[in-house]
Amino acid sequence: MNTKPESFDNLRNVIHERYDGLSPHLQRIARFALEDPNTFALETVVALAERNEVQPSTLVRFAKTFGYAGFSDLQKVFRLRLIEGAPAFRNKAEAQAGKLEKAAHDNPLAILQEFTEASILELENLRETVDGDKLKAAIEMMDKASNIFVIGQRRAFPVAAYISYGLIRLETRCQLLDAVGGMVPQQAATMTPDDLLIAVSFAEYAQPVVEVVKDTHIRGIPILAITDRLTSPLAKNSTLCFPVDDADVHRFRPLAATMALAQTLIIALGYYHDATAKPRRRKGKSKTGT
Repeated sequence: MNTKPESFDNLRNVIHERYDGLSPHLQRIARFALEDPNTFALETVVALAERNEVQPSTLVRFAKTFGYAGFSDLQKVFRLRLIEGAPAFRNKAEAQAGKLEKAAHDNPLAILQEFTEASILELENLRETVDGDKLKAAIEMMDKASNIFVIGQRRAFPVAAYISYGLIRLETRCQLLDAVGGMVPQQAATMTPDDLLIAVSFAEYAQPVVEVVKDTHIRGIPILAITDRLTSPLAKNSTLCFPVDDADVHRFRPLAATMALAQTLIIALGYYHDATAKPRRRKGKSKTGT
């Protein structure tokens, strides 16, 4: 790479583009740099190497991979972000979590108040980061699909279940891959290139979801992913991806922004059907996957 990225936003885009070609150690550093850019800006190279369980020379190699003279040259980009930018969303959320920890012992109402404030921060971040063109593309993907399959486990399961519920309310052919009876691989095997998989997962990513997404990607079936970062295993194998940033709040992560995105997709699809004068009941043979 001949030209080094001069801004954090440009560097982030380049990391996303080149992530798959990095070695495992460099991928580990890339994930840390994007997930915690403030720490990356302020810690020494030795401290960062210890955090990422690599040698300091690996951080230097990471910097040179993206065109920088050395690690200090790369770190200037992260420090410039701190100087020029407003407090990051993640810092705000972490501050809310700290306040919650102090109040949780003797004031349950404070938990509600602080958790609500954290959710508001998450929603504000969603509003500022979601791209309108991507939303339109997602709606068109959903409208075009003969059948929509939805998968999400653990924390993501309520989101997947709601998406399935909403699509059925629109009389759209939909199947929730809920893992009942251990039949997810068999259910997923019934998908065809005319269908669509909507996958929802966050770190630590549920392995059955990751495997279904990989298999679906290999088979050339469109995938709409909702996940936490663009370096997640879902993002790498999806056709279209919505990263929803959030942070731990008293060992839990709010679902407000993810649910808002899910509701947006469902309601927008309903209006899209109305605007194009299409019946909401999909044509074609339904697939039960049983």
